[in-house]
Amino acid sequence: MIRTILPILLLVSVFIFSCQSKGYDPKEYLSAKQQDAIMTTIIRYAGRAPEGATISERFSPSFDKHYSEQQSLHQMDAFYIKGDTCYFLISRRAPSLKEKRVANGGKFVLGDKGELLYYKEVFRTFKMEPDDLSAKSLFLFKRMVKKEDLEIFERIKSQEEYIEFPDQSNYYDDQERTWKQK
Repeated sequence: MIRTILPILLLVSVFIFSCQSKGYDPKEYLSAKQQDAIMTTIIRYAGRAPEGATISERFSPSFDKHYSEQQSLHQMDAFYIKGDTCYFLISRRAPSLKEKRVANGGKFVLGDKGELLYYKEVFRTFKMEPDDLSAKSLFLFKRMVKKEDLEIFERIKSQEEYIEFPDQSNYYDDQERTWKQK
């Protein structure tokens, strides 16, 4: 049911907000229900895959519980709509001795029926303490939305930790919608 409501809600949001200048707070664009619907749509790409599952198996109903748990670990930190493209910034707790988080920034386009026509993760940050992650990931998100260069913040080019992926060894495969090694 969520998948049938999502396109209607998203199209209404795009229509209402397309003429207004907004910030990047997801609440300015989406209700809590809409945010949840979007996370449900993208979590099978953004979340960790089940142990031993192949890329093609991620949509199997047998993994619904796993991805529901993954969704509960993620939060939407920023969102922006430009034309038919939706930009997102989501984060989750990262394994660490002290509290750290990691964020993914990307974009997607939905079809008329709510199907994902395009999905790409543009960057993934290093693990950071929440305050550092919030500042750095939002900085990267704003640059991504404005189509500014992010390459200078990648691991090999930056003295400070911002972007862990992509790097010289890892890239995002747009066709399979997953991070891969070169």
